[in-house]
Amino acid sequence: MKNKDTLHVSRRRFLAQLGGLTVAGMLGPSLLTPRSARAADAAAPGAATKEGILTGSHWGAIRATVVDGRFVAAKPFEQDKYPSKMIAGLPDHVHNAARIRYPMVRVDWMRKGHQSDTSQRGDNRFVRVSWDEALDLFYQELERVQKTYGPSALLTASGWQSTGMFHNASGMLARAIALHGNSVSTGGRLFDRRGASDSAARGRFNGSV
Repeated sequence: MKNKDTLHVSRRRFLAQLGGLTVAGMLGPSLLTPRSARAADAAAPGAATKEGILTGSHWGAIRATVVDGRFVAAKPFEQDKYPSKMIAGLPDHVHNAARIRYPMVRVDWMRKGHQSDTSQRGDNRFVRVSWDEALDLFYQELERVQKTYGPSALLTASGWQSTGMFHNASGMLARAIALHGNSVSTGGRLFDRRGASDSAARGRFNGSV
């Protein structure tokens, strides 16, 4: 089925735009200090531990403590009259052992693509791939879905995490898909690449997804 709302974006343009998005994320405020910066901090006398770093989170403003480039503690901002106790768990959120650090692809999908055996989902068998390969796979699948089914087959911004954190997974997924073409938001509206809803499709997608 073809859909007239489908937008075609070349692989080169998509990757260039996605690269700019990645750089923006890297330049944003972060407690995940690059290794080079960590080495410089460790070499400076008395700079291994930094306390009272003011930053924000979904649960309010915090004062962070960083030791050798690692976020180890969080305290509520002193002017917050009603701080959340959840703030204390922020370091575990950043450094959790379950955090995915590299691009990973489900083994059967790597072999057969969209024709893979979906009953194998959840068996936790994944293979690590390079960032270039991951971006190629992502682009190819977006092209296939857009051309075959149209934007109504792509749901973005599904999930929940610390809102306001630039690099949260659901937010970055929505941004990446928006660079490629149209999609459906969690509100059920059809969005174009400029973020404006399509009035003709609004009734068609009226309702929660």
